Parts: sequence; structure tokens; C-alpha cells
Amino acid sequence: MRNLLKAIEISRPLLWLNTSMPLLWGIAATRGSLSGEGVLLFVLLLFPYNYYLHAPNDYFDFETDARNPRKGGVEGALTPKPLLARHAIVSCLLVAPFLVATWALLPPLTTLSLGTLLILSAAYNAPPTRLKGRPILDSLTNVLYAIPLQIGLHAGGSTALVDAPVLVFAAWGIGAHALTTITDRDEDAAAGVRTIAVLLGRRGTALFAAAWFLLVGAGAATITGTPAAALLAAPYLTLCWIGRDARGEAGRRLYRGFLVANVTIGAAITLLVLAQLATSDAIGFGVVAVAGTAVALGASVGRTLLAGSPRRRAAQR
Repeated sequence: MRNLLKAIEISRPLLWLNTSMPLLWGIAATRGSLSGEGVLLFVLLLFPYNYYLHAPNDYFDFETDARNPRKGGVEGALTPKPLLARHAIVSCLLVAPFLVATWALLPPLTTLSLGTLLILSAAYNAPPTRLKGRPILDSLTNVLYAIPLQIGLHAGGSTALVDAPVLVFAAWGIGAHALTTITDRDEDAAAGVRTIAVLLGRRGTALFAAAWFLLVGAGAATITGTPAAALLAAPYLTLCWIGRDARGEAGRRLYRGFLVANVTIGAAITLLVLAQLATSDAIGFGVVAVAGTAVALGASVGRTLLAGSPRRRAAQR
């Protein structure tokens, strides 16, 4: 049980929705109904994928995280390095059956997009590529957060290699990564990790992120044909303004604000997508979306309550 709780903490439950909900949007937009295969992919992009993404990340970020007061709660686990190595291995083993099932049950492009997601995630975290430590490339690599949407579109029957909404979501991913590196700028610099925030500084990174979020707004307005859709970028542009000089506790508030914006906007998009479906199909998608949200939020809050304060957890280790 202790290892399971640690795995959940490592996987960042509040971020599960960033990967699982776009998958549902893609399936709903193309197929319009939810199959068992779609539910399987949804389960993968809740816990197993995020565990796979973050366990190696925490292993190779161990020196940085040890200096970071933001770690130890919903924003990331603090774990001994040897234990992190074991979790990284287990996370890889956990996603393997899902990859095989995708290959066996879904269109070939679905396997291609899922494989791309897994490879890019590994390249971001681990040597010899370790794109996280390569400024600018670290943010550009965060297009990986758009790939779950493409997986859903391919699972639903899209034959395009890359669909237009995925490009908009990719711009969000780049901006989101740059914005969140501001919160760890000093810890990364002290550990010798070269991120975009270390290279450009807080103000430069905030401007870089804001440019990508402006593209998100323009892309959303273009795809939907509704100028008001550009307001999707407004919360993130506000966070960029805050982030231009977010240090210490202000940096931690910036990250929490980012999480709140994601959950709120993600819920709004989900409702808009469901509104386009027939009632029976909308109910099916809605039940899965609500269940996933409840599991993600419950895992995050429950794990925090069980573990106690970050200081107490550190003392126990």
C-alpha cells in the first residue's frame, strides 16, 4: 500500500486531467460515442501514463527537487533516489500492456500517436537526450501534452497525421511549460539544470510563454469561428503577468493558479464538447469524465491528507 501511495504521489494526480480529458475530446469529436477501447485509453492517460512521465523525471531531477520547497505535496513527490529508480522501472512496465492493447484493438495511427507520446516523454526526461535540460527545446518538447488529443482523434477514426486542434493545444503545451519553469527557476539554477527560465530569466520566460498563449487564443478563435474563444488564453496571460517576477511564495502561488486554471478551463471545454453530442452519448462521456475527475482530485487530496504536511513527510523519510 505504501508503494502504491508513493506511486500516486509521484504521478501528480492533479495533472492526470491534462492528459485524459483531451483524449475524450478527441474521441467525442470524431466517433461521437465511447467504446471499451476508448475507456482503456482513458485509464492509461489517467494514472499509468503520468506515472511513466513523472517517475523518471523525479529520478533525474532529484538534486533540484531536494532544494525545492514546492515539492512534497500535490506539486511533486520527495522520494529517495534509489526508490525513484525502482518506480521508474515499474512505470515503464505498467504502460507496456496498454501499448500492446492499442496496437491490437485500435487503428494503426492510434499506436503511432501513442508511441510518439511515450518516446517524446522519455526523451524529455532521460539521457542521452534529456531535453528538459536544453533551454527552448525543453518548452518545445511540451507539445507532448497535445498528443493525447491526437490519440483520441486517431482512436475515433481521424486519418490526418496531425489535426488542427492539436496544433492549438501544442501551443498551449509550450507556453505552459515555459510558465511553470519560472516557479523552479532558482532551484534549477542552483542544481545546474539549464531550463528556459534559467536561460531567459523570469521576465523573458514570461514573455515567451505569453506569445504562445496569444497563439492559443488566435487558434481557438479561428478553429471555432468564434472571436470570443480567444478569451481561452486570458487566464494564462494573467499568470504570465504575475510570473514576470514570481519568486519564493509568489512562485508557488503561480503554480497553484496554473493548476486551478487547467481544471477550470478543462471542465468548461469538456462541457462544451458534451453539448455537441446526442444525449445518450453525452451521458456516457460525462460519466467517464466525472469519474476520472473524481479519481484524480480524490487521489490528490486523499494522498495529501494521509501523508500530512510536506515537512512531516520529509522527516519520516
